[in-house]
Amino acid sequence: MLLQVTVENFLSFKGATTFSMLGVNSDSNHSSHLTITMEAGAGKSILPVAAIYGANAAGKSNLIKAIGFAKNLIVVGTRTGQVIPVSTFKLADYSKKPSRFQFIFIHKNVRYSYGFTLTSGQILEEWLYAIPENKKREVLYFERNTSDKKETKVEYGATLKGKRGKNKQFLDFIAQGTRPNQLFLTEAVERNVKELIPIVNWFKRVLTILSAESHASGLEMEILNSREFTEFLGNFLKFAGTGIDSIGVDEVNLNIDSLFPTIPDVLREKIIEMLAEVDINSTMMIETNIWGQSYILTKGEQGQTSLMQLKTKRRHEQGQLIDFSIEEESDGTQGLINLIPALFMLKESSEKVILLDELDRRLHPLLSRQFLNFFLKCKTEKSRSQLIFTTHDTNLLDLNLLRRDEIWFVEKDRQGASQLYSLAEFKIRPDLPIEKGYLNGRFGAIPFFGDIHSLGWTDCQEEYPIDNVNV
Repeated sequence: MLLQVTVENFLSFKGATTFSMLGVNSDSNHSSHLTITMEAGAGKSILPVAAIYGANAAGKSNLIKAIGFAKNLIVVGTRTGQVIPVSTFKLADYSKKPSRFQFIFIHKNVRYSYGFTLTSGQILEEWLYAIPENKKREVLYFERNTSDKKETKVEYGATLKGKRGKNKQFLDFIAQGTRPNQLFLTEAVERNVKELIPIVNWFKRVLTILSAESHASGLEMEILNSREFTEFLGNFLKFAGTGIDSIGVDEVNLNIDSLFPTIPDVLREKIIEMLAEVDINSTMMIETNIWGQSYILTKGEQGQTSLMQLKTKRRHEQGQLIDFSIEEESDGTQGLINLIPALFMLKESSEKVILLDELDRRLHPLLSRQFLNFFLKCKTEKSRSQLIFTTHDTNLLDLNLLRRDEIWFVEKDRQGASQLYSLAEFKIRPDLPIEKGYLNGRFGAIPFFGDIHSLGWTDCQEEYPIDNVNV
């Protein structure tokens, strides 16, 4: 579970900015939302959901991008000589100042605190501390520093060094081979330092980021391999009133000439090259704007190649089911289909942290409320899953649905730096209509419109007079 993330000098975040999933003890509303675990700290409880609001360009998506950047650097790493693609705050002289990222999270009953500072040229500092299960004191795993001469030094705690320091020589060898632009954590896991594998696995398998444009990958294989997922997907599409009766996968033997007789020779050669790269009993996704559709390629035990495509099924007026390709569905339905796997993961997984950018881009306001309701009602005491999303949907600003500490706002100051704060920081009545208060500007984080007349639209302003407004 994610407890806290801090970002500094990245995109629109200038100073150190902290986002927290720790519950506020003074808020007694929806106590069933809280997950109480000793690993979070004495008297601390963890929230399952957070909604982040703000005007366009306020920095909501930048928080998701910052976490995604850090995840990619940890999980994928860098190449030799590669410039680290860190995007510093540009509205001040911050290009040469270091950026900072820190995560505090719980994984397998251990509370970790991991972070690093960096520039585009090198990792400057890196640290990992942990509070092991059934322990109260934080212990050092490692601290790394890289000098101006790009020499890396790492100090290890007893957990990594082992009894009598038996692992220190091997760790020193890894540290010596860690490039200035590479995280020691990433390098050590590549060298199979087992004590650090759970940390990277949390970023790789638990922390899941869905951008506004992202598409769920592997839907076809999930449908083929999981009856539970297929039923869940079909039932939710029915519940959402899409008109879809069911969803499935068509699979045919791949013959390029018969299936795609008009494709250009260059594309034909490209597909043949991709087919050669597909291993036995494996799959590959290919997408092309020429066909306007997405396909999954599979290669069987005998080397035969098949093509799979997702199909929705709708009921004909005479009763029979008619197949539709996903591309024939509306953008909204396609967005919903790509979003439902996230809900299934939250429901089925014991530990998942999903960051979803622009929930309202995919769902009708009433459906987004049901989506959130479903997640909260399906949450069990043992669940360690969390949903963090950005949105403009004020329909969700309701204390009958969310706690105050589950609602966050992002607003830019006069210098263009994003500021992040929680509704829990405001003293409000329990019966206050939050949506109305937000739209009236009581909590900030809304667009401010200047004088419409300054746009020079003289013709329309006479016909449609508009005063200066806050929205």
